[in-house]
Amino acid sequence: MGKIISIIHTSLDGYTADVDGKIDWIVMNEEISNYVTELRQGAAGTIYGRKTYQIMESYWPNVPNMPNQPQWVQDYAEWVNKAVKVVVSKTLSGTTWNNTRLITDNIGEEVRKVKEEVKGNLLLLASATLAATLLPMGLIDELCITINPIILGSGKAYFQEARDRVPLKLTETRNFNRGVVGLRYEVIK
Repeated sequence: MGKIISIIHTSLDGYTADVDGKIDWIVMNEEISNYVTELRQGAAGTIYGRKTYQIMESYWPNVPNMPNQPQWVQDYAEWVNKAVKVVVSKTLSGTTWNNTRLITDNIGEEVRKVKEEVKGNLLLLASATLAATLLPMGLIDELCITINPIILGSGKAYFQEARDRVPLKLTETRNFNRGVVGLRYEVIK
């Protein structure tokens, strides 16, 4: 059985988006992409909440037709377009991105099934609400957080919906350019 590894970019004060839902303050460059590529090793696919899925679905399938994209963008597009994709949503009625499985109810049970069926890890990308749902169920195995050098003051907090304590073990710390810090934690179960 693979792991679910939650990957999120936050502000120093723990927000994943500003009050308007914008994420244009997140540092995303080749160095950060290389880090995500390392995390992608051994991953069979991704898992998303509805909002993140809809953003990803509207962009990544189109990258192969976009000229002059950086190599790291092309590489990620090639991987994610072939990968298994799982979207968890109570409101989404269907999906159009290839290799996508929609989970609408019995979330804990269905995500456990996917973890058992998929040969490799699943990367939970962004999707703070879904992370808060899966974490107390014991379904997230690692948290990889890149902290960006900005204070937003308000917005969507990464753990805004978390209600229980979750003990963690720090397994890696990285300093990236432009003041970004990467923290990797194992969830102690």
